[in-house]
Amino acid sequence: MDMDHEAKVDNPNKNVYSYGGQYAKEIKNGVISQITLIIRLQGTETLAALGPEAYIKIDRKSTKLILSDSNYSANQVTVRTQVPANMGPGIGFGYGYGGVPMTTTRTSTLTSNILSGKLTFTKEMENDILSAKSLQFRLYSANDAIDLFVSDSQLEIIQKFIKNRGEVQK
Repeated sequence: MDMDHEAKVDNPNKNVYSYGGQYAKEIKNGVISQITLIIRLQGTETLAALGPEAYIKIDRKSTKLILSDSNYSANQVTVRTQVPANMGPGIGFGYGYGGVPMTTTRTSTLTSNILSGKLTFTKEMENDILSAKSLQFRLYSANDAIDLFVSDSQLEIIQKFIKNRGEVQK
């Protein structure tokens, strides 16, 4: 059983621009495993790999977590765009023979770094989240702190996910 969600990212250097999280738990023979959160971040090419420790803040209580299964990769995308030819005054004013607009192709390569890792919650954390009013995560990329804030509506969904013992949701 798993659940995806988005959170607001606060990072002063603005090198993270996308975040995704997937909560997961396994229910086998009536026994529920600890909940894990797989975090995925995408950012600029200056974004460094995630450090080995992270923090979860449930209301005012902050707890250190170990980030496991950490991964770091670069993603390059080549973008080609058609733009009007940069013609000044003269024959056709940017139009070829027969009135067809002249264009030129511009190519640029965008590079972003993709980071991921897994956090495992203790049963105590799960119980604290059930009555929480706020939830936040802090990760580190080199010396930069990356704060992930969970919205009130997402927190409600996470609380329902923790309560769910495998029955089908209606």
